[in-house]
Amino acid sequence: MKRIQNPRQLAVITLNELEEQGDFLREVLDFHLRKNDLSPLDQGLYTEIVYGTVRMQRNLDYVISLFSSRPLKKIAPSILNVLRSAVYQILYLERVPAHAVVNEAVKNARIFGHEGVAKFTNGILRQIIRGREGIQYPDLQSDPIEHLGLKYSFPSWIIEHWFSWLGQDETAALCRALNEAPTMHIRVNTLKTSVEDLKGYFEGQGVSSLPGAFAPDVLEVNPAHLVVKDSALAHGMYYVQDESSALAGHALQVRAGQTVYDLCSAPGGKTTHLAQLMKNEGKIIAFDVNPSRLKLVEENSARLGVTIIETRTGDAATDLGLAPAPRVLVDAPCSGLGTMKHRPDIRWRKTPQDIQELATLQKKILGQAAKAVAPGGLLLYSTCTLTKDENDDVAEWFLQHHPDFEGASFPDWFPKTQREAWKRTVLPHRHGLDGFFLAVFRKYKM
Repeated sequence: MKRIQNPRQLAVITLNELEEQGDFLREVLDFHLRKNDLSPLDQGLYTEIVYGTVRMQRNLDYVISLFSSRPLKKIAPSILNVLRSAVYQILYLERVPAHAVVNEAVKNARIFGHEGVAKFTNGILRQIIRGREGIQYPDLQSDPIEHLGLKYSFPSWIIEHWFSWLGQDETAALCRALNEAPTMHIRVNTLKTSVEDLKGYFEGQGVSSLPGAFAPDVLEVNPAHLVVKDSALAHGMYYVQDESSALAGHALQVRAGQTVYDLCSAPGGKTTHLAQLMKNEGKIIAFDVNPSRLKLVEENSARLGVTIIETRTGDAATDLGLAPAPRVLVDAPCSGLGTMKHRPDIRWRKTPQDIQELATLQKKILGQAAKAVAPGGLLLYSTCTLTKDENDDVAEWFLQHHPDFEGASFPDWFPKTQREAWKRTVLPHRHGLDGFFLAVFRKYKM
């Protein structure tokens, strides 16, 4: 494969591949970062353009449509991606000179098209530069769904869902938060080091670290590229995990020596965290329906020095025939909408039908999980999404249909997000973390 050294050209190639092949953004981007000769500075620009263009695609298409005499469906997909990536830079990357963006976009239009489309590209972009201050969206008061969806670049169905749940102001705040650049959190592996020792180590590596907002074993770190390349990661001193996800391990309130079932375990972030909180004493049986993904659990366990995890292939939506245990985790398959800072393409991949199908699956898994909880034991339900259908509705359904369970409580230091003591919704605009939901249930003693 010919190596590409121009970050803007490579961005268009990547955007074209995403549309043609339907692959996941992170995988395609990582492939091109490995295979091409970009300087560290150009790697940053390339990543920003690709992530930003995917994130803001609906907004960018709307802006282009305002200035184009040609309908978008009549523009060749590769040229549309040239335009999208250029408009993203013009509107959202203030440090990049607009004239340089136009010049590079015209060059790309020639590469992916011909001289005619190069002139077309030049004309549209120059119009947008002149008219960008006057761009208007549908009226917020009369058409809030379209206003918010077009301005912040989300599908209308997601905006409608949040609007009915959170109201207009909070929906706008949530949209803004999910469009911000993500921060990186790491979970300190206290089986091998301490929070203070790792902070000191990072300082020596030029990495700044701050305590997590809530979890005692989490640090917010910067810059991310130094953290993911540091040898301490390979040696298992820490695990890259958003703080909201790390709350799940603490929510299950495990103890050393217990038997724990993790019914949807891969890739093993929460599983290994449970082992860490158990001081690597006891037994965790980790299930996943995909045998190849269980290898990730085993690899992560080995790197982190965890020895109490036993992996088993199994479908958590079926009866696994488990003897009752004092702790059971259901980190359920979900739509993942809480992770959109890190995975902006997910907003374009999910549909309302997906949400309903996932909620049905989640209920099946919880129904089976209930059988595996010992009297007096805890069952934790968690997702990394932000829909009531998959979160509050599923949790309340569980209590209604399982009278042998009651809502339990979280550790005192947990974020207070709901009146009910037994559930928590972590919201990006309120807590600065990925969106996440947790509900903890206790089985009545016989």
